[in-house]
Amino acid sequence: MKRASLNGPFYHESHKRPVSRRELLGQGFLTASSSVMMPSLLSMLFQRQAFAQQDLRCPGGSQAGTKRASVPFLVLDLAGGGNLVGSEVLVGKAGGQEDALASYDTLGLPAAMAPGRVAGDKQFGLVFHPDAAILRGLTQVVTDPAIRAKVDGMVFCAASDDDTANNPHNPMHWIAKAGALGQLAALVGSNPTPSGGRARAPATSIDPAQTPVTIRRPADVLGLVNPGKIARLLADDKAMAKILAATRSMSAAQLAMFQEKDMPAQLRTLVECGYLASGDLVSKYGPAQLDPTLDTAVSTAFNLTDAVEGQIGSIAKLLLDGYAGAGTVSVPGFDYHTGNRATGERKNADVGRYIGKAINLAAAKQEDLMIYVYTDGGVVANAAVDSSTDGRGKNSWAGDSGERSGAFALVYRHAGKMEIRNNQRQIGAYKDSGTVDREATKISGSPETLTKAVVANYLALHGKEADLAKVVGDDPFGAELDKYLAFTKIR
Repeated sequence: MKRASLNGPFYHESHKRPVSRRELLGQGFLTASSSVMMPSLLSMLFQRQAFAQQDLRCPGGSQAGTKRASVPFLVLDLAGGGNLVGSEVLVGKAGGQEDALASYDTLGLPAAMAPGRVAGDKQFGLVFHPDAAILRGLTQVVTDPAIRAKVDGMVFCAASDDDTANNPHNPMHWIAKAGALGQLAALVGSNPTPSGGRARAPATSIDPAQTPVTIRRPADVLGLVNPGKIARLLADDKAMAKILAATRSMSAAQLAMFQEKDMPAQLRTLVECGYLASGDLVSKYGPAQLDPTLDTAVSTAFNLTDAVEGQIGSIAKLLLDGYAGAGTVSVPGFDYHTGNRATGERKNADVGRYIGKAINLAAAKQEDLMIYVYTDGGVVANAAVDSSTDGRGKNSWAGDSGERSGAFALVYRHAGKMEIRNNQRQIGAYKDSGTVDREATKISGSPETLTKAVVANYLALHGKEADLAKVVGDDPFGAELDKYLAFTKIR
């Protein structure tokens, strides 16, 4: 091995430049350990070259700002076991949301405020208690009646274990398999877990190749431009050839310095040196496109300096701009059975505001959005009324109760409110006693089956509910699938 000058490129003894990964490894330009432990543009490109016959195009198949075939999917994972139903989203017996229970005392409502005595609120399609804290947060943020009129949703009556991360609530991996893919990542989440949140994903759903990218703050979004993602974007053999040509002309010292740079810096170097046109790749995925703090619509909708809002706003941007397909944000503090009502009211109002901000952002970006909200377990109220300003004269939360759990989903459709199948917004039922009727449906006592019902409804937004077994591995609902569907095709 020799080189023509001190700063010139290295050659084989045959005077040929090294052109393959094996040749570069053999001459010390790349090390096996660095190519495994610290993947770079070069190691990725040689892998890309080796598998050139494979289709490595971006799964999303579209450019930022254009409507994708799949509906963006946002999960709010409320950690601790809060209240989502009864005094929030209405739940009733087998007749649906407005088939009132005999008593809502343990669901947090004194008799004078119980459904049947007060009318439900239907501003967002899904029926809320008129004094629901989530509704209050929603209406504080979504002030435009035209946007409210484009929202509808459904509630799931299902028990789950109390205050534990072991409930298999998170459907994101199946949602990705159902088609929710992005240009830079399929899945993103606030937690470094296989689900991206606190609650786990069903074990059979997890695809190791789709590990969620962790987004804890707006700056983390720029980390999406990494070797694994660029590998799928560089499907253009001409672009790959230009980069390989650039590296072949580098000296050993230059190549080593190049390898030490992070991916955005490597790409900038190639653009500055003329090996890639600025429009080839960098201009599509640079800070101006990715950084939430530079996106006026995001910074208008969300307070990005707030820890939780920064996560939700950043992830919502990735979903709505088509960079990711599905995202989860774990929101702490929902283990609020503190012997009062005020604490839980404030936390739930926050949830309403988070949902409302995501809906406003979807409206600003003229994109559809499905939002799924769950919590681990539930909470039971006692007869003690909290008469404080924030307590609002409601019963106080006294302890965990997974028998009073549930989940709900809302869909914002930019073209106009979607049609609800059979006018059915409640899946499952509650008993007069204020607990889940475990005999009502297959989801009633099974969080994993509940998760499959969520996936079925996501598929229904695309007219593909018949593909449920292909996505989740089985169809637990069979001929009764329609009984578990509220959503209809919007794309």
